[in-house]
Amino acid sequence: MVTRSNNQPSRNEKGVVIFIVAAGLLVFLGMAGLAFDLGRLYNVKSELQNAVDAAAMAGAAELNGAASGIDAAVSSAVAASNNYNFNSQPVTVTADEVTFSAVRDSGYVSQATAAASPASIRFVKVITQKNMDLALIKVLPGIASTQNVDAVAVAGQSPPLNYACDGLSPLTPEPLVGPGGLVTNYVTGQQYTLRFGGGNNPPPTGSGNYLVLDFSPITGGNSGASLVRDLLYGGSTGCIGVGDAICSKPGVNAGPVRQGLNDRFDSDTDTRQGITYSEYLAGYSSYGQSLHGNGRRILRVPLVSSDPVSLQAIQNGRDCPVYIFDIVCFFINNRVPNGNVDVTGEFVGFCNTSGKVDPTRSPAGRSGLPSDRKLVLYR
Repeated sequence: MVTRSNNQPSRNEKGVVIFIVAAGLLVFLGMAGLAFDLGRLYNVKSELQNAVDAAAMAGAAELNGAASGIDAAVSSAVAASNNYNFNSQPVTVTADEVTFSAVRDSGYVSQATAAASPASIRFVKVITQKNMDLALIKVLPGIASTQNVDAVAVAGQSPPLNYACDGLSPLTPEPLVGPGGLVTNYVTGQQYTLRFGGGNNPPPTGSGNYLVLDFSPITGGNSGASLVRDLLYGGSTGCIGVGDAICSKPGVNAGPVRQGLNDRFDSDTDTRQGITYSEYLAGYSSYGQSLHGNGRRILRVPLVSSDPVSLQAIQNGRDCPVYIFDIVCFFINNRVPNGNVDVTGEFVGFCNTSGKVDPTRSPAGRSGLPSDRKLVLYR
């Protein structure tokens, strides 16, 4: 008769050990998979959120109170989302996932509905959902092999800013003449003079006034040509508000104006000459890389009036005081050539910028033109 030692495991006990090891390995793999997949979920969730944030901001930047702005908002939102990846694939936000509202927290409608009544639209919501394959956690019984990931963003424009903070340029666009005198029908996409090259200016601007403004009382700097050059390159510091009184600046300042604007032009990341503002916004490709401007070619300038109440043309030479009537934006299409030439820019209406709203001051938009606004990401 063969007896078994007390220290020798039975065949049944060996089976139990194998089962325990296998179960433990399964639990270990499940825990490792949980940690790995949760980390991936966190990363791709951040990727997706970044994409919809950018899409909402891009869409909100296009709102202009017209149906064209609604259509442009959808196009820009979709295009912006494609610059981001989700789970190593481009995020593709569809037009149906971009909605609009006049108030921030409710009432969002489709592109078609918003385009039918665009005047009050101020907010854009982008919401999307994607599906991510799980890598390891799906080895556990009862665990799905995929996980839905969603993201939502709301962006909008502030009320018109009646203070421009940092970056205002000391030029003012030529006044326009129409039936009945001075009118303000600047047209988006059209070229206008921002500094006259000669002293014989077309009416209603007075002779000897070159559309250059004297910012020295505001900036605390000297009033010479070097200040004009520096401000055209970098813009003013501090805040300048609608209703503030300044002076126009006599003298051509051809060299400093050219130097300041050309240095500014060359500091942009898109230095293509002869392009339109819409082409600038679309960017371009080089060696397979998508490139875009950094905004340096956009000039924020005050629209000034010789009268504090109604918009009137500035007068001869040093017209003092003149009053900031509104703040608008132009795009520099080309470098300024040598010589005493007119400086022109493409009117882009308003641009989204730094600034603030002061309810105690004159409101922006008195000219009837679109005014500067601030883009805000609310969610």
